[in-house]
Amino acid sequence: MFTRKRLSLAILSALVTAPTMAQAVELPTVDVEAPAPASQVSTTETSELVANGNSETGSALRNISGVEGSRLGGHGVDLFIRGQGQSQLNILLDGAKIEGGCPNRMDPPTAYAELNSYDEIIVTKGVATVTKGSGGTGGTVEFVRETPTYDPNKMVSGSVSAASSTNSVKHDITAEVEAVGEKGYLVVQGNTKSADNYEDGNGNEVRSSYESRQGHIDLGWTPNKHHEVKLSYENTVVDDALFQGAGMDAPESDGTTLRLQYKGNDLRGATGFIDYVEIDVYQSEVDHIMDNYTLRPAGDMKMVNQTNVTTDGAKLKLTSMIGHTQLDYGVQTEKLEKISTLKNAMGKSAWFMWPETQSTTNSVFAESTSFFKDNQKVILGLRYDMFDAQADGVNKATDMGNIASNVYQSVYGVTDTDNDSNDLNVLARYEKQLNANTEMFAGVSRTFRYPNATELYIVKGTDWVGNPNLNPEEHNQIDLGLSQSFNSLNWSANAFYDKVDNYILSYKQGGLRYGNIDAKIYGLELAASAQVSPSVIVGFDSTITKGSNEDTNTDLANMSPFSGKVFAQYQTTDLTAGARMNFAQKQDDVNTNIGEKPTAGWSTVDLYGSYQINKTIAILAGVDNVFDKAYQNSFNRIDSQNGNLYNLYEPGRIIWARVNANF
Repeated sequence: MFTRKRLSLAILSALVTAPTMAQAVELPTVDVEAPAPASQVSTTETSELVANGNSETGSALRNISGVEGSRLGGHGVDLFIRGQGQSQLNILLDGAKIEGGCPNRMDPPTAYAELNSYDEIIVTKGVATVTKGSGGTGGTVEFVRETPTYDPNKMVSGSVSAASSTNSVKHDITAEVEAVGEKGYLVVQGNTKSADNYEDGNGNEVRSSYESRQGHIDLGWTPNKHHEVKLSYENTVVDDALFQGAGMDAPESDGTTLRLQYKGNDLRGATGFIDYVEIDVYQSEVDHIMDNYTLRPAGDMKMVNQTNVTTDGAKLKLTSMIGHTQLDYGVQTEKLEKISTLKNAMGKSAWFMWPETQSTTNSVFAESTSFFKDNQKVILGLRYDMFDAQADGVNKATDMGNIASNVYQSVYGVTDTDNDSNDLNVLARYEKQLNANTEMFAGVSRTFRYPNATELYIVKGTDWVGNPNLNPEEHNQIDLGLSQSFNSLNWSANAFYDKVDNYILSYKQGGLRYGNIDAKIYGLELAASAQVSPSVIVGFDSTITKGSNEDTNTDLANMSPFSGKVFAQYQTTDLTAGARMNFAQKQDDVNTNIGEKPTAGWSTVDLYGSYQINKTIAILAGVDNVFDKAYQNSFNRIDSQNGNLYNLYEPGRIIWARVNANF
């Protein structure tokens, strides 16, 4: 049987030996979603993000302004934007979603998104549209793969990239080959990566090693300039992942995604009304195994958790121009199934941690963008979501006689475990170019985030219990932004305020529990850059986020202190050299009621450079954390063994190098 793992290995083996390879090029397309002004929406080339000593996706994404992350080990750094994480963020992988298999989030969605396989990352902080998906109250991260360009003089091309570093990733090898014809294309890509345990700035070893393999195939049909159909298959396998901050390690995580996409462009002549059509259909599946004895000395009781997660989704979006108004409208559906069974060494089930849970979200949406004189734009959006969740296994007894519904009743007094809600999301946004150099925007929104399977249904004795009676979070947000661009100076400032009704809070009460509270989250984001000479640019970006529990007048956990980076870069046609100082002030606005501990302020320095040897080969090198500082980010993780919050020290000094070859 030709398994998914073998397919990934076959893809990678074929690519590494491919004789002709080249870099993907961009296909000009009609952009029906203009980016928002200021810095609420940012686009970053992935080539910039992998130019550092740690190319693990979550770690690398923290180089984007406003994107933070919490660390459990070396793989699967979990993202936060504006003090929100987990299912408060929408993570889209080339239009698809994938859900991790670990209840303690050893493998968030980014764990199955190999950064080297994407062309760019689009980050939206907060809410700027209702068309991307349900939720996304904290933001949306889109991993984008561009359509390759047909060139009759070069129909086969590709690229190879190889990197290595001390104190982090031992090797990171990616290869890609494209065959592009006038009527279609084939893209095949693979990656293999290996990381050791790293040492923090104190010289202490942190259990964080892992091995990963990833591959994807895109098969595209482009009969003419109006139509594109793409079928895509992707597989990511992570083996022997160690997690310093958890009671278990992960011997294997296996994630696959199958996508079918259609884009129709400039169709009015054929339809009479519809200008653009976008269809995305996908299925993703994750099998995840974690235990406390395969990769570490066995404790008093050997336990293993086996999980399976399936995500099915489909989206139809149509675009029509009506006078000076662009109308985007459509339907979307997503179904998520999760099963997690905790067993002892004899194979006897102790707890159904996700007791055959499933949730379905069906949505309809419409968003108008009206263009007026004097460079003004008004965006109005509506989205109606219908959410339903249930757990078919809540009344089933494990081999040890444990029943999930009995635990819900004893902890929360809950007997009805079905959860459903129908909600109207609303967005109103105004954008204006005040003059040739200055833009502003103001937006208000009401959006809903539904509780996930862990918050609703997790059961691990009374140590960790979900609450089936949770209400969805209602986020009422205000966004304000101003930006200016001159010949040599660019700057932007964003302020946001989010009043959250029914915020889902995790707390300790004899174990880890979940409940609804009222909360507020607010903050400020600043960025600027200046071209001080034809070859030198300097700049900074920074963010600060505050959050409070309005019921108890206490701080919310996992808020960002004043933090960011300052940089200077020298660049010529072939040579780049730069320095970057990363910093964070101390964080003492913490939730002591659940054990969140303050973190000290810190700063680190990175040095980096690159040289384009010729049209084919470029070399990159650098040193991260030059002075080997010991520091912790302020973002905590919950230890599901005891409900305590903790965070890990980040890696110390990393020396790295990368070679890129395009043919």
